[in-house]
Amino acid sequence: MAEGTEFTNTKAEQIARHIAQATQSGAKALKVGDVPSNIEALTPEWLTDVVCADHPGAAVTDFSIEHISSGTHARHRLHLTYNDAGIRAGLPATLFTKSLPTVEIRMISGTTMHVRTEGNFYTQLRPQLDLEIPHCYHTVFDTETYAGLHLLEDLVATKGASFCNFKTPITRAEAEDMLGLLAGVHGRFYDDPRFAGEYKWVVPYTKWFLGGNAKLNVELSTKNTLDRAADIIPPRLLTRRKDVWPAAIAALKAHEERPHTFLHSDVHIGNWYKTNAQRMGLCDWQCAGRGHWARDVSYALSTAFRIEDRRAWERDLLAGYLERLEEVSGQKFAFDDSWTLYRQQVLHGLMNWTPTLCPTGHLPAMQTDETSLAMIERMCAAIDDLESLDAATA
Repeated sequence: MAEGTEFTNTKAEQIARHIAQATQSGAKALKVGDVPSNIEALTPEWLTDVVCADHPGAAVTDFSIEHISSGTHARHRLHLTYNDAGIRAGLPATLFTKSLPTVEIRMISGTTMHVRTEGNFYTQLRPQLDLEIPHCYHTVFDTETYAGLHLLEDLVATKGASFCNFKTPITRAEAEDMLGLLAGVHGRFYDDPRFAGEYKWVVPYTKWFLGGNAKLNVELSTKNTLDRAADIIPPRLLTRRKDVWPAAIAALKAHEERPHTFLHSDVHIGNWYKTNAQRMGLCDWQCAGRGHWARDVSYALSTAFRIEDRRAWERDLLAGYLERLEEVSGQKFAFDDSWTLYRQQVLHGLMNWTPTLCPTGHLPAMQTDETSLAMIERMCAAIDDLESLDAATA
């Protein structure tokens, strides 16, 4: 048995035992600091501690749970009932949760520390950003059992949000808003010295990518995807399928040699939402790390729009992004150099999606095949249009 497989199976068995013990004991989360094993472990007492802490006398008296979806996390909406003091305080009637109740979900988001990364983002970095990003009320994580939970703003209730998918039409103005948000994040933390100290928990992108490959065998998923999705891949790219993985490895050079910024790292269209104020917002920060800004920009541009819109808009959108990035960071960025980096990094967006179509190991079903194939078709078209294989290895 391969060493990585043995480690994965051992860790999965340990997590399964923790979950079974929690289920058998019926353990509940009763006070701040307790880490619920699943959403059913929540109690009014725990919710009072974490939601009402700044409002003396306020308390959660009851709540109900609405299941939303499951993938890399289990997602639920909580409907809360308060006492009179809580009602007077105007506390939220609903909250959104992301939790890790199963072995599969803990293997992908717990053992990789994704849940801790997202919690740290919301508690340490989110307060520095005046951008359309959800607010977090509370986050907890247990490094022994890999259980965790985020208690987040319910964007549907607060902002009338509608969440996007590959079928969502995106206008040029909305595309510009998306790139403006990314520039706001990237510019705020561009070449930030705190990455060496208080933000050391932000993992370098190269380490994140290579670690993910070692654990999930992304290289194999990519090979299998290029075979399975052959009918939607441009013929020129298909003839060079063996060059895709080496080119992706070569494209890591930018993350090794260029200044880092904070990356969302999973900016596909499914993680964006539209508010009732006609703004574009970005959620699901669990894959965040630090590396070159082109990683996020190329991933967003190659997945968010119809292929023909990306072709028509991408140069202007990149120019607008660079203008905003310069305003926020105080640095200058040459367009031609940035265009080359953009072309290279499209390859790494594809690497996020090949495991969704052809998963390995303990990966849960994260996306439908329809969604995965749509994203892969868009990114492969971009890789072909932009001649990314040659750009990465030049």
